[in-house]
Amino acid sequence: MTRPMRTTALLPSRLRRALAGAAALVILGVAAPVGVATAAPTDTPATLVASIESDPSPTVRAGESMTSIATVHNEDSVPLDDARVEMRVTNAPLGDLGALDAFLAGSRPRMTTVGAANVGISLTLPPAAGTPVAPEDGEVEPETVHRLAPGGSATVSVTAAAADLPFAPDTWAVHGVEVVLVTDQETRVLLSGAVTWIDASMPRLELATLATATGISARVRAITAASDIPGVTLAIDTTALSDLGKSSLDMADRDVMAIPAGDPDLVSLAHAGEETLLDFALSRVRGGSSPLTDLPWIAHVAHADTPTAELAAAKGASALVVTGSEGDDAAVRTVQTVAVGDGILSVLTPDEVLSDSISGIGSTRPGGVGAAVATGALTAAESDGPVLAWTGADWAPTGPESAIALSALMTAEFVDPISVAELAEGAGPRTVLPTVVDEDGDLDAATITGLARRLARLGDLSLTAQDPSAILNPGGRTLLSPLATSLRDQPQIRGLRVTQSTAAVDQTLGALTVAAGSDVNFIADSGSVPVTVRNDLDVDATVTVDMTSFAPNLQVRDAPTVTIPAGSSMAVPVEVEAVSSANVNATIVLRNPDGTAIGAPVSMSVRVRADWGTAMTAFFTAGLVLLLVMGVVRTIRRGRKETRTGPRPDPLEATGGEALP
Repeated sequence: MTRPMRTTALLPSRLRRALAGAAALVILGVAAPVGVATAAPTDTPATLVASIESDPSPTVRAGESMTSIATVHNEDSVPLDDARVEMRVTNAPLGDLGALDAFLAGSRPRMTTVGAANVGISLTLPPAAGTPVAPEDGEVEPETVHRLAPGGSATVSVTAAAADLPFAPDTWAVHGVEVVLVTDQETRVLLSGAVTWIDASMPRLELATLATATGISARVRAITAASDIPGVTLAIDTTALSDLGKSSLDMADRDVMAIPAGDPDLVSLAHAGEETLLDFALSRVRGGSSPLTDLPWIAHVAHADTPTAELAAAKGASALVVTGSEGDDAAVRTVQTVAVGDGILSVLTPDEVLSDSISGIGSTRPGGVGAAVATGALTAAESDGPVLAWTGADWAPTGPESAIALSALMTAEFVDPISVAELAEGAGPRTVLPTVVDEDGDLDAATITGLARRLARLGDLSLTAQDPSAILNPGGRTLLSPLATSLRDQPQIRGLRVTQSTAAVDQTLGALTVAAGSDVNFIADSGSVPVTVRNDLDVDATVTVDMTSFAPNLQVRDAPTVTIPAGSSMAVPVEVEAVSSANVNATIVLRNPDGTAIGAPVSMSVRVRADWGTAMTAFFTAGLVLLLVMGVVRTIRRGRKETRTGPRPDPLEATGGEALP
C-alpha cells in the first residue's frame, strides 16, 4: 500500500522554517536567544562577506589532515540559514603546469568534498501552529537549522581528515583545492589553490631567486625587508639608502648585489654609445669603506642585444638578466653565455610562470601559497637544470604577508636554493644575441648626449666646493632620473622627466656667476678693477677670477682666488696696469681649482685714461702746493700786522670800568 505524501513536503523549506519559528515565538512567549534574529528568513539572497583567514597547508604527507579557516559576515537584514563552508580537492592529479594554470583560471575537473562546516548557531525550531500533518505521522518533528543573524559573523574551521583525502599512496602529485561557501542561492569560491601530496621522493629544484630593489626609498625598504629570506639574492640600488639611513637596513648574512644608481636604461645607453652616465651611476655604488659599496653589480634588461651585452661586460657586470618573455623554450629560462670581447657573459632569464607565482597578484590571494609551492614542484619535474625566479619590476610588498608565497617556496623540502652569483658561474649553452632590438623604446641619442654634457659640467662645478659630492651627487641623480629602466615603456613621463631634470641642473650650473659686464672707467697708471661674483649654490665655492684684456693698453697683473659664501655676492678686486689711454674690451671667466672654466665668459668695456691720471695727479699736486703757499703767506702777513700796531687796549680799562652807552 502506497503511503500518502506528507503535506509538509509541499511547502518550501524556508517558508516552513519561517512558520515554525514564528509559531514557536508566539506559543512560547519568550524572547529569541542571543544571536538569533526574530525576523523570519526569506528567499531573498543574503548579502554576504566571506574571507579566508587561513589557507590549507601547501604540502600534505600521509596521515596528515588539511585545515582552512573562514569568516562569514551577514550584512543582510534577514537571517541566513544552513550556509556551510566546504573544502574540495580534485580527484585526479594536475599533471603539468598547463593543467594547474587551467584549474587556477577556473576550469573545474571532478572534485570531492573532503570537509565541511556549518555557519551560524544551531537552532531547533518547533513546528508552526496549524502545519498540516499526514494522518499516519501523528505530529511534525522540530527542525534544526544553523542560523547566522543579520549583522552577525561566524568563523568556522574546515578540516579534511587524512582518510578522506583521495590521494594515491606511494607517489607525489599536485591536486587542485578549493574552499567554497554554499547557500541555498549560490556556491561561492573563497579559495582556489593547490596542494602538493608527498608520499614518495620528489624531483629536486635547484632555484636561484632575485629580488630587485630600485626606485623610491620606501619601495627599496619594503623589498629589502620582505625578501630577507634564506636563499633570496637581493639586487639593490644602494644610493637609495642615503634617504633611509644605512643603519635601518641589515644586510648581514645576505646575498647582495648592486644595481647602478638610478637603475639606468642600459639599452638606450648602449645604442647611443654613451658610457659616462653609466660610469657615474656605477661610481656611486662602488668604493668607500662600507660593505655595501664593494658589491658585484648585475645588469637587467627586458630584451638583450649585442651592444647592451658588450656595454655590461665592459663595465664589469656579473651577469645580464633578461626579464622579458622569450617564449616557452626551457633553454632560455636557465643560463646561457654570450661572447663579448675577449670573454663571456652569462645571460640569465627568469622562469615567467614561477616568478609570477611568488610575486604576482595571485601570490597574496587565498590559495596563493599552495599554488606557488605546486608551481615549484611541477617546474622541478619539467626542468633539467637550475631555474631563476624574479620578483619582478612592479613588486611593491606592503609587509611580510606579501612574501608568504616566496618564503613557502624557498623553504619547500624539494627546493635547493642557490645564489644568483652561483647561477651565473655555471656553464650554459652558447647563444648569439641579435644585433639590435627594441630601438623604439630608446631615449634618443641627442637627449642622452645632452644629459652627459651637463653631467661633465656638474663635475667641473663640483670642484669649487670643499665637498664636491654635495653638488655632483644630487645633480647627477637628477640627470639619471629620465634614464630609469622603469620608464622605458612610458615615453610621456620620460619626456617630462627630461624637461624637469635639465631645467633643474641648468639652474645649478648657472648658480655661480659674474655680474653682467658694463663700462668701467679706469683713471690711473695701476690699480684694481672690481668684479662682482654671485654664488647661489647651497655651499661655499672657491673660484679663480680670470680676467683677459684684448688690448695691450691694459695689462692684467693678477687672477685672484676667493671663496664666496653660499647665497651671497662678493666684489673681487683684479689688479691691472694701464699702459696708455684707450677703450679696452675684456672678458672675465670663473675657473675651478683645476683651471677649468665653469661658466661662459662675461664681457666688459674698460675706458683706460692713463694720461688723465698723470695730469690730474699733477693738477691736484699743484693745487695742494698752492694752498700750502697761500696758507704760509697769510700766516706771515698776520704776524707782521700784529707786530706793527701793537696790542689793542681793553675797552673796560678805557672807560674806568664802566660800560659805554
